[in-house]
Amino acid sequence: MFVLRRRRFATSSYRLQNFVFLFLIGLLGLIILSVSIERSMEPALLVIAAEKAEQYAKVAIADAVTKRIAQQGVDFRQIAVLDKDERGNIRAINYNFKEYSRIIGETTARVQTRLKEFEQDGINFHIPLGVATHSTFLSSWGPQIPVSFIPIGAAKTKLETKLQQAGINMVLATVYLSIEVNLEIVIPFSIEEKTVTTQIPITESLIVGKVPEYLYNNADGRPDVPLKAEN
Repeated sequence: MFVLRRRRFATSSYRLQNFVFLFLIGLLGLIILSVSIERSMEPALLVIAAEKAEQYAKVAIADAVTKRIAQQGVDFRQIAVLDKDERGNIRAINYNFKEYSRIIGETTARVQTRLKEFEQDGINFHIPLGVATHSTFLSSWGPQIPVSFIPIGAAKTKLETKLQQAGINMVLATVYLSIEVNLEIVIPFSIEEKTVTTQIPITESLIVGKVPEYLYNNADGRPDVPLKAEN
């Protein structure tokens, strides 16, 4: 009787050991599979997260700039200085240094304030894991992956002018604010840095005359490479 009970106990113990062993093997396999899937999807998730973060940043920057323009306005004649020859033809377009510095300073301060709000508020959003599969059917499936981003360093701001042919002996000159910010994008177990650049038109003017030979896209008076107006 004792021998029979001992055999039953040994059999039960053996089955329990097998169950525990198989359970651990299955758990290990599941962990390995999860890590493998995560690593394979991580690049796609980072790309999607970076695109979303860029959209948020551009909207915020545009909001800061347009509010400044709405409040104070921008006059093309106060920014741009037309350099003409003795015949009245425009040889170059330069910037009024004082006005250039004022606009850049005010815009940079506004953008920095908006980015500071991002950092304080801890802007977060979520993307479904399924979007990393690039499948339309699976794009809304899976757990929601949290994404956050914070600005790094100071915004870089400058004015740029672009020319576009607008008819015979007529050129449309548009002044843009070019703003560059660096973001740190964070998803679980991964971090990536991205540079976001956006251009926002702030004023324009129709210039009558020949296409100028030079554009001065800086405030220190150094000519850029000669540019032709776009058709």
